[in-house]
Amino acid sequence: MSEYRKDPVLNQWVIIAPEKTISYPAIKEQAIPENLPEFDENCPFCKFNGEDTKILLKYDFRNNGKWDLLVIPAPNPFLRVETELQKEGEGIFDLMSGTGANEIIIESPKHNEFTYKMDLNRVEQIFWAYHDRIVDLKNDKRLEYLLFFKEFGITPENKIIHPHSKMIATTFIPAHIELELLSAEDYFSYKDRCVFCDIVKQERKEGIRVISQNEDFISICPYASRFPFEIWILPQKHISHFEMSSKIMFYHLAEIYLDTFKRLNKVLGNVPYHTVLHTSPVQEESLEFYHWHIEIYPILNCYSAPQSGGGIFVNPVKPEDAAKALREATF
Repeated sequence: MSEYRKDPVLNQWVIIAPEKTISYPAIKEQAIPENLPEFDENCPFCKFNGEDTKILLKYDFRNNGKWDLLVIPAPNPFLRVETELQKEGEGIFDLMSGTGANEIIIESPKHNEFTYKMDLNRVEQIFWAYHDRIVDLKNDKRLEYLLFFKEFGITPENKIIHPHSKMIATTFIPAHIELELLSAEDYFSYKDRCVFCDIVKQERKEGIRVISQNEDFISICPYASRFPFEIWILPQKHISHFEMSSKIMFYHLAEIYLDTFKRLNKVLGNVPYHTVLHTSPVQEESLEFYHWHIEIYPILNCYSAPQSGGGIFVNPVKPEDAAKALREATF
């Protein structure tokens, strides 16, 4: 039987409708082939040599003289830090110049090194790259937010399989993040507690939506999941800014992130997905009401969510069932 569930963070209702059918064979069919070559001559990241593009960060953590991870400006960037910030109005409308940055994190020199195949050190270095870009760019006081995200698979938004993620730095706070911040602040003002800390506490107590956990992090399918097999990875203890995380936390984050993707691959196959880092605005001090976290959304084309313009989500997989399948996966 279907039911409404209310997201305690956004105060939005989601419909959980497990009687709707979801085709697992169809999910497997949309998976990215496992037998891709290590080098693809048609891939711009495989051929990257740094001659025509400025390298912002270069990691050689194997100490072999070759790059292991790169951060570069996006080709034909639509935002530039060199652009002077100008604000103006056109009647009731507001506009700003395209001041900001958009960058690409090339996560591996190997074309076929999918997330679940990566070693722990590489995953940890990806998060250190995020950290280092935040620490650098937050010095530009014009920038309000840095959004890190990954679009894996051949989708309308992404045409390159080579492992990479992206960053967009803006002079405003993205609407969804701002809604999270406002809702979390309202919750705190009413209960004098962080809503994310309360979620972690309750999920640990109940256990039915927990996928895995370690000393610093917990991986869950949230109570009011909007998408099938939606996953959140949250710090066990309160921390509002990603870049304020400790060295050992990045190690434990890499552990649970890799563990989660191995489980996803075992249950769903190498399906397309989106990941997004939700963290506090870079110009804010530590926030007692907000808690950084990572959200993961498998893109299951066999399921067409009837999301109307009003923002109604219908999820055909109960979060408890998704968490159970992932928790019991062996690899």
